[in-house]
Amino acid sequence: MSVNVTVAEQNKLKRKLSVEVPLDEVRAAYEGVFSQLRSNLRVDGFRPGKFPRALAEKRFKDVMAGEALQTLVPRYFDQALKQLNLKPSTEPSFDNLDIDKNKPFRFDVEFEVVPDFELLATNAFSLKEPKVTVAKKDVDQRLESLRRSRATMEDKGAESAAGDDVVTFDFEGTMGGAPFPGGSAKGQRLDLAESGYLPDFQKQFSGITAGQEKQFPLTFPEDYGQASLAGKEVSFTVKATKVERRVLPPLDKSFFAQLGEFEDEKGFRTHLEQQLKEEKLTEKEQELRNEISEQIRSKYTFDVPETLIRQMLEDYQRELTQRDPSAVLDEKKFNELSQAETLRIEGNLRLTYVIDRLGKEYGIEADPDEVRQRFFMQAYMMQQNPTELLRSDFGQRMLYQIQQAQMAGLVLGHVVDLVLGRPPKPATPKGDAAALAAPGPTHEHAHDHADGHKHDHAHDHAHDHTHDHSHDAAHDHEHGKGKGQGRRSGKK
Repeated sequence: MSVNVTVAEQNKLKRKLSVEVPLDEVRAAYEGVFSQLRSNLRVDGFRPGKFPRALAEKRFKDVMAGEALQTLVPRYFDQALKQLNLKPSTEPSFDNLDIDKNKPFRFDVEFEVVPDFELLATNAFSLKEPKVTVAKKDVDQRLESLRRSRATMEDKGAESAAGDDVVTFDFEGTMGGAPFPGGSAKGQRLDLAESGYLPDFQKQFSGITAGQEKQFPLTFPEDYGQASLAGKEVSFTVKATKVERRVLPPLDKSFFAQLGEFEDEKGFRTHLEQQLKEEKLTEKEQELRNEISEQIRSKYTFDVPETLIRQMLEDYQRELTQRDPSAVLDEKKFNELSQAETLRIEGNLRLTYVIDRLGKEYGIEADPDEVRQRFFMQAYMMQQNPTELLRSDFGQRMLYQIQQAQMAGLVLGHVVDLVLGRPPKPATPKGDAAALAAPGPTHEHAHDHADGHKHDHAHDHAHDHTHDHSHDAAHDHEHGKGKGQGRRSGKK
């Protein structure tokens, strides 16, 4: 059917539609609502299905109007989008939703559309084929790491701690002479070869012996993750209760049998070399995907929806307020951080639009089994029932994000192959294989107009598809729970 609709361009991406619903359609919608009411409702004084229309329209006026809206608005809005060939990229905002069964119904809706932009050819991008080598020291380090993971611990008695020994200790901390939250604990373990604690704290244990007590001052870094301790000077008293040495297992047949069907060290080293090579190749491929992502961000300058930028910037500013209150109080710093974040958001949105379109252009789809497996794994890590989680809005968003992340990896890998002249792994692309970009996500999703006319067309598209996996794992420590305030904490 043809819809009577007018469209106004309010800026490059923002559109306002005025959609008219004919009177006969309005009346038909009301008739359908009345039929449902008559079939399902029981009204005192009337036999089932026999109460008068006039009474229904008076008593259930608002209900009937709401049901009629939910019938008409989604149908006519979607038809208007198809008729005008418009693809929303933001949540539509509806207005003029007052409906009268005796008049044609005209409603307004505003949204921003998916941006359009020129395609870039393959030669607009450049990459170098990675070279991977595995040195003998790499194999040595991996073998040593495996031995350490299977080592046994031996009490050193009165000998001092050195090398890669492990010290068990108790500690008490004070600030200005008074204890502070999380500043004391017992039975902590510190590995001299690891870096899980602040350097100035950890160095106190080199040469310590069981039963020895030490007192020393320590100043926490300015960027320490616990704000109440950042930049503060405290005093620690530590007492070593045990010093243990790590006894590595011998490289014999028994050791290699634990790791697979290997007879000797030579065969296992060959295995490790191949394993390391595959790992390095995977890392190099990720670096190439990161690099092509940065090139896409820098080479495309098309406009992206202001609504999405504003929403994401507000999210960032709220997070910044909690994470670094001092930055919010410094107007100059706050504005600089906000401007930098705006540029990052714009670049990520452009990258997302390019990736989404390329997925369609090249016929690339996420593997549903792998997506499901990742979802279940994350759900279990969150101690959530995956089936229950899927029924929630949060779970649906999480599933979508996992799917998008996998899609991004596949698409960017495909682009890397094209730029490097490799045989592409996915199915043969539709259209010109030399085109590396096209308009962004089409968002051809069903609109849930029944829920207060709210629509999530954006689907969290600000997610960075080239996640930085370089976070310092040593930062992931509890505070204020007796886990040791000497541990690292801070920025990711």
